Amino acid sequence: MDVCFDIRKINFCGFEKPVVTLGTFDGVHLGHQAIIGRLIERSKEKKRTGVVVTYEPHPQSVVVPGDAPSLLTTLEEKLDLLEKLGVEKTVVMNFGEQLRECPAEQFVDQILVTKLKVGHLVVGADHAFGKDRTGRIGLLREAALRYNFDLEVVPALKVEGIKVSSTRIRKEMKTGEFAKATTMLGHPYPISGEITSGKGRGKSLGYPTLNLKVSSKKLLPKDGVYSVEVQLKEGYHPGMMYIGPKPTFGEEDRSVEVHLFNSEMETRKSKVKLLVQRWVREPKKFEDPTFLRDQLRSDERKIKEMFKMDY
Repeated sequence: MDVCFDIRKINFCGFEKPVVTLGTFDGVHLGHQAIIGRLIERSKEKKRTGVVVTYEPHPQSVVVPGDAPSLLTTLEEKLDLLEKLGVEKTVVMNFGEQLRECPAEQFVDQILVTKLKVGHLVVGADHAFGKDRTGRIGLLREAALRYNFDLEVVPALKVEGIKVSSTRIRKEMKTGEFAKATTMLGHPYPISGEITSGKGRGKSLGYPTLNLKVSSKKLLPKDGVYSVEVQLKEGYHPGMMYIGPKPTFGEEDRSVEVHLFNSEMETRKSKVKLLVQRWVREPKKFEDPTFLRDQLRSDERKIKEMFKMDY
């Protein structure tokens, strides 16, 4: 997938009216996937380039910086998911004050029409853009007639009667409804982080861990033990992750640690990517580290059964 971080430098002159979609796409959830799937279908049918336009940072971090949502996906994670969906080209637009104050009509004229030369636009039913989010479906319908491009509106997607949205997924994640959140996402929850040095307690218990420093903007699931897959050179490898404080050792700071099954830890890597699969249990305080080790053995057995691994 080709990614452009500066729309001023991109040249779409060689494209014949590309198929375009716009959005923050935080989480790249099932609703987003429906929109992007339609984009890919139309680009193949029309034999045109498919282009996803997204924003960095999250628009709410500029519009309401004191009340911006935590991210379901960092930019790196989002781009990785878009590529896996089969997106050809992605334009990442810097969302600063200039874009925030850009009137919707001007955005259509200068970005969609003049710069991207849009031929077919695909958006969700509740899509809004431009200053004060005044650019809605009605305005786009008028613009499509004026500038002679096709507009396709994808209906909102529901799971068990509930509309899928990034806001709803964040709520489920925060309240511990991890299974509901990942069902709406349509994929395991990605977490990327830098490897940091720990105190070696896991190793002393027979469960060495990678300690991760995760972006402060990233939404972490509720504290507890989770089954995960960790990206290694040869692919993804199963393991277990712990998020939370360490009450057994009297430490209140929240940490993220992951232990890989039947594999040597890649301590030379500076970053690691996890795919969080399922929630396993709440954090517990143990009177003695020996009891913690017994619990870790039980966690390992349970998670290996989930992965259908031989213990």
